[in-house]
Amino acid sequence: MDLSKYKRAFLFGCSFTTYYWPTWADLIKQEINNTHVYAKVGAGNQYIYQAIVEATLKHNINKDDLVIVMLSNVTREDRYTRNDGWITPGNLFYQDTYDEKFLKKFFCEKGYLMRDLSLIAGMDSVLKLTNTDYYFTSIVPLDSLSSDEIKMKDVDDIISLYKPVLDKIKPSVFELIFNNNWNSRLNRPKYKTHWSTGIYTDNHPTTNEHLEYLCKIFPTIKFKDTTLHMAQESTERLFNCGTYDDIIQTFKDIIIKPEDRL
Repeated sequence: MDLSKYKRAFLFGCSFTTYYWPTWADLIKQEINNTHVYAKVGAGNQYIYQAIVEATLKHNINKDDLVIVMLSNVTREDRYTRNDGWITPGNLFYQDTYDEKFLKKFFCEKGYLMRDLSLIAGMDSVLKLTNTDYYFTSIVPLDSLSSDEIKMKDVDDIISLYKPVLDKIKPSVFELIFNNNWNSRLNRPKYKTHWSTGIYTDNHPTTNEHLEYLCKIFPTIKFKDTTLHMAQESTERLFNCGTYDDIIQTFKDIIIKPEDRL
């Protein structure tokens, strides 16, 4: 992949795309200066789908552009509200926005998978019309449940129907970097936070791990020395941070600010 041929890049995702420290999106920004990031911590594929449609209309995405979409897991519930805008609490099994009553009444793993695969098919259709080079990646396999090592049951009919689209999605971060086990890489960022007691262990990829992922899914990709240095330096600085505030202060002027949404 020759990144130098693109005039602009449009990148979409959740916290694996925009986070407290540089991600794969920031690495692409090092190579393509005119880079637009549409991502939000906790976002699901509903948010991502609508962001793709908005960006396509707003920026007239075309054959000179690069689009990379990092899909989220399907067990998420995105909503746009009058007072708060986009609410994206993340994985339904690890959040406090939707209570147990909501989950018991509305959560259906097959329904969420059907919803998201239809959204991804919609993303594919929209991007195909732009004649741009576009790629789908993912944080975890789309048929993952509350534990990403547990797969959904009785969904073979849905998987079969959407196979042409699923075949376009590159192997996930969970599979390629974490070998299907979040605990497989023991040297994780650990820091004190405002939202948990004790020391928080963060399984979001380090910048070096983001670089590793890009190199695995795009074997011919070439990065400038400055980009490689940025990944190494960011990772080293991250492990020197002891608190959430340290991380924010360290990277606040480095990471890309996501685009404003409607």
